[in-house]
Amino acid sequence: MQHVLLRENCRSLQIAVSGASVLGPLRLYVDAIVQPQHLKFHVAALQFLNHVNGCGRLSAACFPPEHRGARLRIVLQALDGSLAGASHQEVAIALFGRRRVEEDWRHPGGHLRDQVRRAIQRGRYLMGGGYRQFLR
Repeated sequence: MQHVLLRENCRSLQIAVSGASVLGPLRLYVDAIVQPQHLKFHVAALQFLNHVNGCGRLSAACFPPEHRGARLRIVLQALDGSLAGASHQEVAIALFGRRRVEEDWRHPGGHLRDQVRRAIQRGRYLMGGGYRQFLR
């Protein structure tokens, strides 16, 4: 098995090639039937390769942002604030702004307080080893 790493700026795409030399012209053969849980990744890899072949570069279009990115940013910032000794309300102000906290912090439903509490809990879970499950 040989590995080809395509890299441009901060983006990279690794391709594993078996049965041929990557030093000469290649013909790509792919499995047409894949397990349903892998289909999305299989199709995305083919799209990446097709795009690279067409334009000759790894463009940002091949790397859409992680859909959980915004939530993870909040979780990590909440964890950082908590570990630095900030109160939940101070964390909320840093995350959502003073105005929103002044308007929503004492709301009877406690949605904003709960959101901050859950973000800190999730951050502690990830820090305690839960990140391994997340990476899978």
